[in-house]
Amino acid sequence: MRPASRPSRHLSHLAEVFGLAGDPGDVTVTGIAVGSADVQPGDLFVALPGLRAHGADYAADAVAAGAVAVLTDPTGRARLAERPALGVPVLEVADPRTRLGDVSAWLYDHPARALTVVGVTGTNGKTTTCYFAQAALERVHPVTGVVGTVELRVGDEAIESPRTTVEAPVLHGLFALMRERGATACAMEVSSHALALERVGGVVFDVAAFTNLQRDHLDFHGDMEGYYRDKARLFAPGRVRHAVVCVDDEWGVRLAAELRARGDVPVDTVATRPDAAGLADADWRVGDATIGLDGVGSTFVLTGPDGPVDAASPLPGLVNVSNAAVAIVAAHRAGVPLAEAVAGVGGAHAIPGRMERVIERGPGQALCLVDYAHTPDALTLALEAVRPITRGRLVIVFGSDGDRDRGKRPIMGEIAARLADVLVVTDENPRSEDPASIRAAILEGVRRVRPDLRDVVEVAPRAEAVRLGHEIAVEGDTVIVTGKGHEPTQEVAGVFTRYNDRDAFRAAAADAWRVVDRPDGVRVVDAAHAATVDSARAALRRLVREAADRGGRAVAVLGLPDDLGPVPPAELDALGRSVVRLGVERLLVVGEAARAVHVGAVQEGSFDGESTLVPDAEAALAWLAEHVRPGDVVLVKGGRAAGLHALAADLAGGPAA
Repeated sequence: MRPASRPSRHLSHLAEVFGLAGDPGDVTVTGIAVGSADVQPGDLFVALPGLRAHGADYAADAVAAGAVAVLTDPTGRARLAERPALGVPVLEVADPRTRLGDVSAWLYDHPARALTVVGVTGTNGKTTTCYFAQAALERVHPVTGVVGTVELRVGDEAIESPRTTVEAPVLHGLFALMRERGATACAMEVSSHALALERVGGVVFDVAAFTNLQRDHLDFHGDMEGYYRDKARLFAPGRVRHAVVCVDDEWGVRLAAELRARGDVPVDTVATRPDAAGLADADWRVGDATIGLDGVGSTFVLTGPDGPVDAASPLPGLVNVSNAAVAIVAAHRAGVPLAEAVAGVGGAHAIPGRMERVIERGPGQALCLVDYAHTPDALTLALEAVRPITRGRLVIVFGSDGDRDRGKRPIMGEIAARLADVLVVTDENPRSEDPASIRAAILEGVRRVRPDLRDVVEVAPRAEAVRLGHEIAVEGDTVIVTGKGHEPTQEVAGVFTRYNDRDAFRAAAADAWRVVDRPDGVRVVDAAHAATVDSARAALRRLVREAADRGGRAVAVLGLPDDLGPVPPAELDALGRSVVRLGVERLLVVGEAARAVHVGAVQEGSFDGESTLVPDAEAALAWLAEHVRPGDVVLVKGGRAAGLHALAADLAGGPAA
């Protein structure tokens, strides 16, 4: 996303302003890029050193795409000298990455100066706080922009974001587009990687907000101290005009103290929990936080220098109370009247992949959520947020990233085992690692809490895991899929495949109760993708209702419902008894392993052949061909191992099947 009106700068002027070595020639530059695939005609290509390659190796591709000059470091220039001449000026500076932001800002004539820019950093809550802040800014700025993990947005136009914080040339191009389209404010996420790699160079933030610091990205930063130092770069002298720091943890307390000791940046501190580390001295405090009975949002009282105000978060959980409070204060310090900031945050729209309600609760339907939680602390907060709005079981589908901090994997397994009822362990983005080894590390932590792995199942691929989570949940339950949130792809062995958790949920819901009405008047319901005793019982209730509505018989075909592990015979017996009590006219139990279901039905009162046990799917089809009749509703339900999905498909094909 670049402005329609391209800048036009003489390369010689750029070289003079920034002290670049080399002959600029008589060249006019109209854009800037660091990726050869992003180059447009007239661009300056900046060839940076990378972890695996040097940008200079792609300079010829950039020139072929229309680059009119190259800026690189001494190593890059030496590499280019060994190759055929590019035919364009090559300029040099000792560390081009540290100059990239300033060069980009200069090229576009410092577009961020025309905007009120609010930046948000922290381990957890960046995206939500950023969107909340943007909603507050919209109360006084008719056109705004968003730069973050989910999207790059200018007004009503948005594209998928390649990373949390884009490279400096893209960022300043976005600012220029915002200015061109009349935007006057922007909320953006600022990652620790972006700060360490100077991606926000050339930007002075009107307000910078800090949410928290928890274990993450230690593969990049080395340790928590290094992680903190990189986060603190956002608040460096000359980079920010006002700081808003959440002091719930000791890192926030430390940051606020360091900024106040430095004395060059006004600081507002915000304490959002009763046990906040910096509660005693906080400028703003959250109290009376409650989670709404509808499970949608939360309310709280925010007390600041001028007294208390009633406020709300549109998302559930105390974690989102924290995000909302920080966003309100940040927007207020960015010039939004406090009452408007409160109203803006309280009315914010749903945020993709952040406690996103994909499927609402309803008769026979669990609440299905998608959340980005991918760190131990975020996972804890997410599960604690949904527990109060879950009267049944809390089902989590989760994994952990490959080629990232390996130490957090067993920690996350332990957290999930402690805070959720049912665990479906799957793959997130394995990248170059063996997916099974990542799952094994998670299960190592799970075993610390549940040595017997009770109500724990390992499933791959991820879409199948989401399907299982949805299939085994019943009314009153909550299913939360964590780790990927909004992400539109999954990376496995270096290959990116289009995948999204929301889409997987919706596909699972569409397939969960697949109905085929045969020409002979028999209705076949395929619900055989997965089953537990509870989900089988819920399916039987629905079967009875549908059969009554049609005026036909309810016929149930049941396989072993063992998708959460071995089922005690007593539970299978109880399932068989419930078939009779619910009023199912005919029961067909498939497989010797499910015999106890048949026995329970017989003992409950099915003495006249209403319950039949057959050894396999072939025998089941033969029985059904003989016994079903027009008007019947036939439910096929069983665990994955029972293999009844194929039986359902054959049955749906008609009497001759």
